[in-house]
Amino acid sequence: MSAPARILLRRAAPSASSLLRQSLKRPLNSLNPGPVPVPPNRPSCLAEQRRTLARSSGPANETPEDKARSFVIGVGHDPEVARGVVGALADAGLSGDALLATVRSMAGRWEVGEDEGLEDLVASVQKAQAITEGRKMVEFWCVPPNAWASGEGEEGQERPQSEEDRETMMARAFVVRALEGTSLTDAAKFGEGEGASTLGEYIECACSGIMACSTCHVVIDPEWFDRVGEPEEAEQDMLDLAYSPRDTSRLGCKIVLSKDVDGLVVRLPKNANNLMDYVPFQ
Repeated sequence: MSAPARILLRRAAPSASSLLRQSLKRPLNSLNPGPVPVPPNRPSCLAEQRRTLARSSGPANETPEDKARSFVIGVGHDPEVARGVVGALADAGLSGDALLATVRSMAGRWEVGEDEGLEDLVASVQKAQAITEGRKMVEFWCVPPNAWASGEGEEGQERPQSEEDRETMMARAFVVRALEGTSLTDAAKFGEGEGASTLGEYIECACSGIMACSTCHVVIDPEWFDRVGEPEEAEQDMLDLAYSPRDTSRLGCKIVLSKDVDGLVVRLPKNANNLMDYVPFQ
């Protein structure tokens, strides 16, 4: 990580160093958590591939730093973010096995959404990278469940019957602003401002973004669906399990914001099916 990026990281997220200090205060035996139970009916090949990558030991000549980067990628983050996370930990004075153990400890029980600080560090790294790269803010609108036919049994009624109906619907919508390259789910989890906070009350990400649940299910406004695009097969498998899925349903973790979707309109379902609530842990 370059010196300017490190400076930006510290300015963007002054809590990152405190997160690391808290992790380092934990007993050594807590830095190597035992195996996390895996849901019995693994719903997607992509999610299973990520679990395998996160748990794999890698080649014999792989350094602890390499393993840490592979782990961060395995829990659902891109390689550039993984390099930034390892760089931030190295800047904090960690190296070797201690760095790897800290990454794993901060991930917590990531497979069921019980993070212990890694997600906050990732968000800090992403923000620093976005500022360094000069990314712009993107704006999108969220229609709350009470402003459209969002419940079960109301499928097929998504499109307003008149322009007046649409104006009424949009009058209840709220705006969310986030940086280019941010997923809709990340905007809800880490975004700033009232809009992002409100969105976070409606959707969650129980699987930490590995596409193993449907709790970030949203419905793309029909007028925007062609621009956003259809889901791939693995995403569609999850959408089939979502609450009241529609023809234009997508997972928020798979919608990446860009200038091409500036002004996007998404509709929020009335409820969510959280498969993680039914995973037995012993």
